[in-house]
Amino acid sequence: MTRRFRRVEGRRRAASATVGAGLVVLAAFGCSSNPRPATGAADAELEGNDAPAFAVGVTPTMAPPVAVGTAVGFRLSSSRDGYAHLYLLGSDGGATALAENLPVAAGAQADWPPPGGGVTIRASAPVGVDRLILLVTQQPFVGFAGAGGQGLAGPVGLAETGESFLERLNETTAGLPASSWAVAETRVQVVE
Repeated sequence: MTRRFRRVEGRRRAASATVGAGLVVLAAFGCSSNPRPATGAADAELEGNDAPAFAVGVTPTMAPPVAVGTAVGFRLSSSRDGYAHLYLLGSDGGATALAENLPVAAGAQADWPPPGGGVTIRASAPVGVDRLILLVTQQPFVGFAGAGGQGLAGPVGLAETGESFLERLNETTAGLPASSWAVAETRVQVVE
């Protein structure tokens, strides 16, 4: 699926990018545009950490299912200080990095996208189930969006399928000490 971009009047340039079959990110900055094949990742397995030293969570801030056009947000939590990495796997088979190396405080809950941060997510057609994956690591790491271990400035479409992204994510976390990371996911059903 190819991303759609449009200009919005205002003080800053704005762009919208379709990042999943059912979610659209509207950002106050440009998003990378990488075409990707339409293959599903709905059943691909996310390998969890069998012995995490801390707990993380990601929950929608609205009750599912979500109707097309509805603003969507998520609440992130971690029981330990760390760095959040947030990924969206669309039901169209694509993968998008929403945030990488975002500092999170122990015991605090943070909303994503952050209020006033210039990013809005809206449910959009086609309908389907999108997966949101939260990985929290104790140290920053290189990630998948090409930010080289720096914080990700905005959503970046990954030039791979959601299924191949999950394989890379599983390989990456398998190489980390079990006490240094934890993962959680949620699914969002987008309906007409």
